[in-house]
Amino acid sequence: MKKILIVASTSEFLQLKNNIRVPTGYYLNELAIPAQYFMDAGFAVIIATTTGTKPIMDERSNNLLLFGNDEALYKKAVKFTVTHPSMQKPQTLKEAAKNSKDYTALFVPGGHAPMNDLMVDPDLGKILRDFHKEQKVTAFLCHGPIAALASMPKAKEYRASLVNGNRTLARELAKNWQYAGYNMTVFSDDEEKIAEKEMGGELQFYCADALTLAGGYVENASVFEPLVVQDRELITGQNPASDLELARTVISAITQRKSGKFIEPTYKKLEGEEHTADI
Repeated sequence: MKKILIVASTSEFLQLKNNIRVPTGYYLNELAIPAQYFMDAGFAVIIATTTGTKPIMDERSNNLLLFGNDEALYKKAVKFTVTHPSMQKPQTLKEAAKNSKDYTALFVPGGHAPMNDLMVDPDLGKILRDFHKEQKVTAFLCHGPIAALASMPKAKEYRASLVNGNRTLARELAKNWQYAGYNMTVFSDDEEKIAEKEMGGELQFYCADALTLAGGYVENASVFEPLVVQDRELITGQNPASDLELARTVISAITQRKSGKFIEPTYKKLEGEEHTADI
């Protein structure tokens, strides 16, 4: 059976400004809905984390509203996270990196947690570089796209420059990022402002800005409206509401790759050194 690698964070806390620390983790619907869709499409899903320990769920995502108030869908998602063998005993990313050729596609769900460990993980960076070289389907949802920055040779230094507000250094460190010039989306600044009110503090940096500084062409729909952007092998979804559409796009892209041709980029690139837009 063909396999899709799902990379999840094990970070339990997110550091905000002013020494505020809040719980974090993956979002239940963002991991479970695509994973179940992939399995229904005939793929095995393999979970991998930095440490090889079970990923942590953000309790804010344990919410029926994120499943359209469909209790059956919610219960099915919870059952997946507590019973699927790979969720209970994930691979380490180091193990996955040794066998990246075995995977048809890669998917990273959101929650704020990838802003901690995944965006600087060297093993994920290797996997992303291998996937990019082979043009293998690579998908990220909500805050997940920040993990694409792990493909930089100096991802840790890049993150530090974001935290320190050194934009000049960030641009220098990001030179020749493999996804520079790609159309993409991520959790928007407007959505982040709402999340900050819930968390009670301000983020150290914003995902959209981090991707833009690195050369990505970031685009957003209205707050909490679903948006999925595909550009070549890269597929990104803006927010939790984009979960199912992203999963569908991943399976479609796998078929496209088999035919030897990806669809044209969803949106036209914007002019200028930094690129952000609403649609």
